[in-house]
Amino acid sequence: MMHRLSQLKLVLAASSLATAAAVAGAQAQTDVHRDAATRNVGGDAFMTQYSRAFYCNLPDDNNAIVVAARAWNNTTGANNNQYRIPLTQIFDDVWFVGNHYVGQYMIKTPDGFVQVDSGNNANEFKTFNYPALQSLGMSASYPLKAIFLTHGHGDHDGGAQWALDNLGTRSSIGSADATGKSYNPIQIDSTNLAMRQMTIGGKTFWILPTPGHTPGSTSAVLEVKDWGQTKRVLINGGQSMTNSIPQVAQYLDSIERTYTMATALNVDGVMTPHIYWDGEGVKLDEINAKGRTNPSQNIYGHESVMRQLAVARECSAAWLTRLDSTAVLPVWRFNTIEFVDGGPTPTKVAARVSNGWGPVNGQMVTFSVEETGANCTATTGADGVASCDVRPLRPHKDYLKAKFAGGQNASYVDLPAETSALVCSNGNCNAH
Repeated sequence: MMHRLSQLKLVLAASSLATAAAVAGAQAQTDVHRDAATRNVGGDAFMTQYSRAFYCNLPDDNNAIVVAARAWNNTTGANNNQYRIPLTQIFDDVWFVGNHYVGQYMIKTPDGFVQVDSGNNANEFKTFNYPALQSLGMSASYPLKAIFLTHGHGDHDGGAQWALDNLGTRSSIGSADATGKSYNPIQIDSTNLAMRQMTIGGKTFWILPTPGHTPGSTSAVLEVKDWGQTKRVLINGGQSMTNSIPQVAQYLDSIERTYTMATALNVDGVMTPHIYWDGEGVKLDEINAKGRTNPSQNIYGHESVMRQLAVARECSAAWLTRLDSTAVLPVWRFNTIEFVDGGPTPTKVAARVSNGWGPVNGQMVTFSVEETGANCTATTGADGVASCDVRPLRPHKDYLKAKFAGGQNASYVDLPAETSALVCSNGNCNAH
């Protein structure tokens, strides 16, 4: 009997050690990705305060910040009315209405409006959205033509039935969220994960199903006008993660595919329904206090949008490896490339590749002249700098592009980076 008890103790001890090792492994993995999310911010204090904090709220054990934000979801204008945001123009053809927790975007087209999301409920739509649309010129001949729903949670589709009953406006939603919806939505195929163009209410959207937040979450890119300039902005289909390993794995994949879409379409702005997530609420307050800037406050810049997505990817990887101790994922490293020593000039072609871990060593950089096609390649040194000879280079006529194609091993995915600048003779070029 004593022998059996000893054996049992050994088995239990071995099991405890294995469990402890698994927990330690998961903890090490999640901490690696949390650290990567911080490094990918690139020292941006605004991004640290918002995107980094909210995307990583679960692996950081800081979900309290999301719970606190829900208190800002004022749908009536009474009591905590300081959280309501008045109708606010953010682009030439786009207005926001909502509160500091969640809101909707109203887009003017040549023959009517298209709205992103429909509010929390019928009363909110009737009280705020309907008068806002009327003030912008909605009429029988210039109607609300369609609503694009990012997903099927009530704080996004709660006003869809009212819009259908009172305005005759149909809503479009990912098919995986369409079951049981009384407002008879037009379904976007959630099983087709490819990016594609769709016309919704006469407005062209680049659609990307992004399950994870909900099965039918759908992200999109659309073109807006900002002080007469065409800009492309990202609409994120759903921000927060669940505790389900399969759903978080979907979320991770969706973020990675969103990064690919935003790269391909050169997105440089955002229209996020949950505006607290990436700091848009602060930007809206600034617009209402001081007016729109040029470019608009919602044009974060391409690098900033891509950094946010790289941060989101690492936060989701941190949460997945926390939930699943067997998951081992490479770290995404966001890279930048910049010309050095005031270049490029006809005699100086050099660029540095770096990221939150420091200079990127031993990687190929391609330099090419946009006007002539002349090009060369070079390898970065320990300081991350690559240099080579490209001729001819004509000052104030040629633009030189420096491109790092990225790289990958078992531990890291180094994301591609590129920049371009006018060739100058005075050593004072500006990237564009």
